[in-house]
Amino acid sequence: MKKITIILVISFFSLITFAQDKHFERNQLPQLSQEILDSSDFKYEKILISAESIIPVQTQRVRAFKLRAKQKEQLLSGSYSPLVIDRDNYLIDGHHRLDGIKELKIKKVKALKVNASIEEIIEAFSKYRDFTPTYEPDKQETLYLIPDSN
Repeated sequence: MKKITIILVISFFSLITFAQDKHFERNQLPQLSQEILDSSDFKYEKILISAESIIPVQTQRVRAFKLRAKQKEQLLSGSYSPLVIDRDNYLIDGHHRLDGIKELKIKKVKALKVNASIEEIIEAFSKYRDFTPTYEPDKQETLYLIPDSN
């Protein structure tokens, strides 16, 4: 039993040591949808996944985005576009949605899990990158709800 415990502890610390945090600028990541994936050679599956298991890879956000009442309703009702993640749960498309999902404490989210690494996906879909100006939000800054103008 002692040997098993030692092996588990060593394995755990090895995983932590070798686990690699990934970070990409927003303009490096493609803006993907199911239609774009359908027209590619990449395989994916539609899944429900724990919001906590998705790994964001960018800190930049589009300044104009605020979680409006309409987006709040879409997130709460499940009528939002699925997040796009790679095979290791790194988030490729949907960082704003994930922010809103976490703010609203939604536990399970819709995602398209692509059977490739984030690096392979970035390279293959480079023409779908978005160059909207971004900013790095302060750690204390959070999304807030504002009334929908409609």
